[in-house]
Amino acid sequence: MPGKVRVAFMQLSSCWGCHQSLLNAHLGLLSILPKLEIVYWPAVVDFKHESLVNRPDGDIVVGFIEGVARTKEDTANVKLMRRKCKIIVALGACACYGSVKGLANLFDKEELVKRKFMEAESITNEDPKEPTEHVPGFEDHIINVKDLIDVDVFIPGCPPRTENIVAAISYLFTLLAPGPENLDKNKTVCDSCDLYKKGCFLDNNQLCYGGITAGGCELMCPNKGEICYGCFKATSKPGPKAKQLKEILDNTLKLTPEVGANLQRFLDIYLGVSNITNFYFRGDLLQRLAYEPESFSTKEINGKMVLDVKPTGNQLLDEIIGRALHLLKDDPSFKFSTKTVCSHCDRDVADKVPIDLKRDYEGLPTMDKCFLEQGYICLGPVTQAGCGAICPNKANAPCLGCYGAPVGVKDQGAKFISALGSLCADKDPEEIMKVIKDPAGLFNRFTLADSTIKHKYHDVTE
Repeated sequence: MPGKVRVAFMQLSSCWGCHQSLLNAHLGLLSILPKLEIVYWPAVVDFKHESLVNRPDGDIVVGFIEGVARTKEDTANVKLMRRKCKIIVALGACACYGSVKGLANLFDKEELVKRKFMEAESITNEDPKEPTEHVPGFEDHIINVKDLIDVDVFIPGCPPRTENIVAAISYLFTLLAPGPENLDKNKTVCDSCDLYKKGCFLDNNQLCYGGITAGGCELMCPNKGEICYGCFKATSKPGPKAKQLKEILDNTLKLTPEVGANLQRFLDIYLGVSNITNFYFRGDLLQRLAYEPESFSTKEINGKMVLDVKPTGNQLLDEIIGRALHLLKDDPSFKFSTKTVCSHCDRDVADKVPIDLKRDYEGLPTMDKCFLEQGYICLGPVTQAGCGAICPNKANAPCLGCYGAPVGVKDQGAKFISALGSLCADKDPEEIMKVIKDPAGLFNRFTLADSTIKHKYHDVTE
């Protein structure tokens, strides 16, 4: 099917709610489905597992993984998808953080099996035991998908909102699209620039990216007195001005606010980044710089430090981008916009300080006032935005944190415990603990397998 994007959907141990959320787009799928060649999706299409196994490695463009690796078959399927797909998308809180199923990591596998198959009140067998015939064996504990394989895109939520999934898929389409009809990668913007011979921005030590940008643009910002930020993206034949651009960046030791904003805007446009915070795309180098700055390796080129990245495959262009990213990484003014659920919550907030903490079943919260101020635990302050604050705004329910932590917060639960300690500084810790019966299940309900706890450690270790 020429022109279509080949995709596969894999369900691990899960409720399949994330795929249901996608299907809930209903008629909204009409703009997406014609662009897809679905080669594997057990929830919708009757392709057998063997057909996926038999496909050549890298044959599928995008693979979506839902659920957790609870069984050995799950783990095998995660690794199978990585081999067969160029881009892997972790779909939903389970695939991103382990979700509620990750709470099982607080127990040994033997305890879980015994409770599930031998002690549950619903068991009626006279001789209950763990089933072993025609079922996969269990892993000792849940390991996050991203710790088993490299994951390219993370779409959190339990489940992600339909709009989030459709937006992520549409964004991936834009990255895979060939570009405008008048795009000419064999030329640069400089080839049509009136300032090329006289009055060039680069000649005046001002950053302009026309020498590394593909030709064909009809707007030609430099001809109107404005610099080129690279809308047509990378050229395959950088012009002579590209080296001049690199020299200016190499000689830049510290960014001014203006130059920092210039670089960030250039990378936004040139790399085609998403600027959407309800999903995380590791290929978005600015987003990755904010989320995982330590994931980049640094190298030295002619005495100048650059981040080792290869978004274009052209050495000179990649060195320019790597230098720009390195300058932004060390710049205290570099910001990647991120918001929490609180920023989308309609409730009135004074100081978020609770008068008295309450369990969920105690009383009935009002719809107009912050849950924390009413005494109910709400993880909105430590949960990244993207859901539209649907639980607090529509369901009169506190945020439970299913979208995970915002940028800069490594452990969602630990961050909230710290915040709660500050908000309740005048209260007796023992009284607080009487209200919080299950700290892990409350503060890391969706993220325990991705937290500093990860899974149970025995009292005795070697």
